[in-house]
Amino acid sequence: MFERLKKLLTISSIKRRIQLAFLSIILILCFSGAMSLFELERVSHDTEEILLASKQNVDLASDMIAALNEQNDAMINMAVIGGKLSDIAPHFRECENSIKHLTFAVERAEMIMSNTETPTATDSLVMFTNRINALAKSYINGEVHSVIAADTLSNATPHSWYVNSYKPEYVNVSKQITKYMTGSESTLGPDVNRLSHTARRAVVPVFIALVVMFVVVLMFYFFLRHYLVKPVLRINRALGDYLRYRIPFDENIACRDEIQTLRERIANLISKLR
Repeated sequence: MFERLKKLLTISSIKRRIQLAFLSIILILCFSGAMSLFELERVSHDTEEILLASKQNVDLASDMIAALNEQNDAMINMAVIGGKLSDIAPHFRECENSIKHLTFAVERAEMIMSNTETPTATDSLVMFTNRINALAKSYINGEVHSVIAADTLSNATPHSWYVNSYKPEYVNVSKQITKYMTGSESTLGPDVNRLSHTARRAVVPVFIALVVMFVVVLMFYFFLRHYLVKPVLRINRALGDYLRYRIPFDENIACRDEIQTLRERIANLISKLR
């Protein structure tokens, strides 16, 4: 059974072996090229995703900064500049709108990070945002004024409350927004790592194909030299010796396939000429 299978798989023609060798090289090149194109397409897709994520992060951070600055401007007009109720009433609405916008932007950032490898990266941003929004709401609701009016032992004013309580929280939120936009814990970190791995995978098939082709070419060279070139040279030398010096043609030349048929026919032709 094994011998029959071996005979079935054995290629007994030099022409077919050469065709098979070149076909193997072409298939290897096509396979490696297809794999490289596939991986390069993934690199292109990942690059587009990274650029889109970068733009999304920048836009989201810009929305947070704009809402935070709008809230801070409203607080300055209400707590620092002050004035009549009719003068600061519009700033109450501005502050309420900015609280909504800032909360919405931070929630979007938290949702985006929840789908990444660092879902807790926005925890500090959320915490400081909730604290500054709570301070702004307490001022709008009049809680700050009630506390200031009840504290008769100190010279607390809305201005001092802004400087001592609100402004430090404003600075903290600004730092957290900047960290979200430029820090290594943003959504770009995992995407960049994935792009790096994809680029390596795009190179690996080409490298493997080059190694395999090098081995195939060495085997092909050995096959041609051992089974084609050397027997032909021996046949040519033996035929030349016979024609020049009448030395008997060497019928024991080791060869296979079409070369063996050629040797046998030359030997038959010489035997007929004797």
